[in-house]
Amino acid sequence: MLKYRIISFPLLLALVAAVFFWKTGGVYLFSLLAVAGSAALLFEAGRLCNKIDIKNDPLFCAVCGALLSAAFLAVKLPLPGDRAPCFQLFPAVLAAVVMLPCVYALFMLIGKKTDAVRRAAGDMGILGIFGIPVLLLEMLYFKTLGGIPLLFYVICVTKAMDTGGYIFGMASARLLPGGNHKIAPSISPKKSWEGVAGGMLFSVTASLIFRHFCGGDLLVFIAHGVILSLLSLAGDLTESSLKRAAGVKDSANWIPGMGGVFDVLDSFLYVGYFMLFSNIGQK
Repeated sequence: MLKYRIISFPLLLALVAAVFFWKTGGVYLFSLLAVAGSAALLFEAGRLCNKIDIKNDPLFCAVCGALLSAAFLAVKLPLPGDRAPCFQLFPAVLAAVVMLPCVYALFMLIGKKTDAVRRAAGDMGILGIFGIPVLLLEMLYFKTLGGIPLLFYVICVTKAMDTGGYIFGMASARLLPGGNHKIAPSISPKKSWEGVAGGMLFSVTASLIFRHFCGGDLLVFIAHGVILSLLSLAGDLTESSLKRAAGVKDSANWIPGMGGVFDVLDSFLYVGYFMLFSNIGQK
């Protein structure tokens, strides 16, 4: 497992670096990854929900999520010529994505398939719970933080929680008498309060590094480091509880050693809602 992660993790880092530092093609690479990632995440979430009897159509959810991401990005991408059709496209696709499950349910009912409404409700729920966070991250990509992409800040601070949590969790399990103190062993057996403290320390440190480059209020950056670390933990525990209920270890096996797209993006389930109303970096 570790040997595959050693290969996958640097490749993911290279993709992130290309997205944010490739001046001519980064935005197009981000768009491609956003559409594909949205589709994969919704497909994986749909399959997990099916395993715990929340009926839905994973492929249908994936297509709707990809359409929604593509429509939003069409508005934002630097395209030649008149952009008016792009601005008209997004609300139309948004309305279609909202209505498609309803239309699908209607046709299913006409065909006398009694689980139609239940499946349509499951589709709408999955699109709302797991699709909206992806759309919020896409919005953050086009905002800047003192000349630094805001999404880059969010990724670094959020993933610092994972890194610090892993390091401090492993160290405390080995060094403390009797091991560390678990948070929710029935959901995620390895997560500990010591890991949370270490992850929070890493997140705050990462946030303050960004402050050094883009300026801003010290307390604001500290608060963002703390809040983003806790939201990262909440997203991680959300997916862990879903996987535990479904009886699986990973959401998929697309990424060797790391599982699925949902396993990589679970930390971001809630951060977008907070950052949407944040004024960090603004002077």
